[in-house]
Amino acid sequence: MFSPRMLRSLTSARGLLHPSFSHARPLVTQPSVSEVTEALDHVKEAENKLNSAPSEEPPVKKQPSVPKLDRERDMKLTYSIVGPDRFKIVNSLLYATYHPDEPITKHLGLFKGPDSIPDADRNVQLMLLKHLSMFAFDSSGEIVGVCVNNAHFRSEFLDMENGLDQVLDPAYRPMLDIHHALRMKNKHIYDELRTEKFFSIRMVGVDPKTRGMGVATDLIRRSILLAGCLGFTGVKTYATGKFSKKAFATVGMLQTNSINYSEYEFEGKKVFEGMDPNHTELAFMKKKFFQSCLKHIM
Repeated sequence: MFSPRMLRSLTSARGLLHPSFSHARPLVTQPSVSEVTEALDHVKEAENKLNSAPSEEPPVKKQPSVPKLDRERDMKLTYSIVGPDRFKIVNSLLYATYHPDEPITKHLGLFKGPDSIPDADRNVQLMLLKHLSMFAFDSSGEIVGVCVNNAHFRSEFLDMENGLDQVLDPAYRPMLDIHHALRMKNKHIYDELRTEKFFSIRMVGVDPKTRGMGVATDLIRRSILLAGCLGFTGVKTYATGKFSKKAFATVGMLQTNSINYSEYEFEGKKVFEGMDPNHTELAFMKKKFFQSCLKHIM
């Protein structure tokens, strides 16, 4: 394509085509009549193509929508810290709505009714000992949800084994193994957030009567606030499926990386092949809590 300056030069050269100059000998610094004619024809053809071509704007890349938290919703809930003495109530909520629908548990066939996942039950008991978990109560004082939380110092996180030698139910082994593999992919988070400890959100269970009302999301949000009040600057979690990832994204948690279920192998077998297509990966998510936020509370 010719520049505007070149077009002007070529146009002015039309004078060379005038009959009075048809037999004149051109200067060596000027193009010949045939060259000018060819160039002008080329310019005219290019202009015609440009004018006739449909205008094509570059496609706008659609940005993925980020779920937004409804901060105006008032569910009239109150909260309390959960200790190990409330284990039975905690477990009843987890077996009501968490374990039956958790993608890995469902795929491996671990859920067979109340108290049917002894390895998970043991983990819950150990986490409740840290007094980091939280109950939600409705306006009448009834417990309507629980968020089971944990915490890991850098040394604990890096030294954690996959725990396969301590499994009570062999069918639970792939669950532990894939979580351990993802954990090892995220050892850098302590340096990245410049912290020695991370608050960990592990399991959320709600009363079936309140399902879909935002109780789970609010418990996650309150757990993050609890983490900040206790001095944690980093919060992490594992999103095992589409819906948990959306809930964590709603409160501002960001995915660092993930493991694709269909590609993961345990003891030479792709044990997660054929999972529900809604749940394609185990994702590691994190959030930084700025302690300066607390200055606006006190």
